[in-house]
Amino acid sequence: MNKRFGAIATLVAAVAAAAGLFAGPSNSASSECPKGRPGIPGCLVSLTATGPSPSTVRMAASWKLEFRNTDSRTHKVVFANGCSLTLTPRELRVLILWGGPCNNFSSYVGSYAYTEDGKFAGTVVTKPLRRSVTLTARTHTIRAGARLSLHGQVARSDRGSGLNVTLPVLVVVLARHSKQPFEPVATVRARFQGSLTNASHYHAYYRWKLNVQPDVTTTYLAKVTSQRWCVRPASLCAHPQGQLWTNPKSRPLTVRIRR
Repeated sequence: MNKRFGAIATLVAAVAAAAGLFAGPSNSASSECPKGRPGIPGCLVSLTATGPSPSTVRMAASWKLEFRNTDSRTHKVVFANGCSLTLTPRELRVLILWGGPCNNFSSYVGSYAYTEDGKFAGTVVTKPLRRSVTLTARTHTIRAGARLSLHGQVARSDRGSGLNVTLPVLVVVLARHSKQPFEPVATVRARFQGSLTNASHYHAYYRWKLNVQPDVTTTYLAKVTSQRWCVRPASLCAHPQGQLWTNPKSRPLTVRIRR
């Protein structure tokens, strides 16, 4: 094991232990998910003569939702948003393959109700993928107007989500004085540090840094709220449909002024 990989492995273990990434929502979200086709992270619902099986599916964001008609007659699935699928016996349909209201909407965070043949109820519950952000500094006390470097790490853990790429990550830094509300003071792009992949997870790690010069006691906070999923320009990565990731916040850090 070379030094660089050893350092990343140590970093993985430390961050996972602190943030609980290996036991994040995407793990529990897939525990009740019957797997679909090999190589496609998704959940399979069987349409039967007595209704969908399972009737409630819990899955991770970005996963695909598949329906297979295992009955000898045709069945129709209708979601509340207007998505409608009619499946003949033994037919398999995946939502991502169709446009309009059936264009993979269920891969975003939410609870989606549907019916089979208008009389059997089903539900898809989609949970966000896990990520975390930290904030620290070399000291908590400085002279008024002195420069101080705030820095931290963003980590994300995906379970077979299909988003195993080096995604852009923006960190919003907020500040407040006394008991005033937090206000954003800067947006910083985190730099990709490395990743690890095992049999079921992809872990990515990013570092960020911001220099500040407070002249009064100030409390800082870092958060990540962007929902980008690709490396193309932001206009091509927008997700008006909804949320994929958690929106983590760091612990607050107060910088006091030494008189």
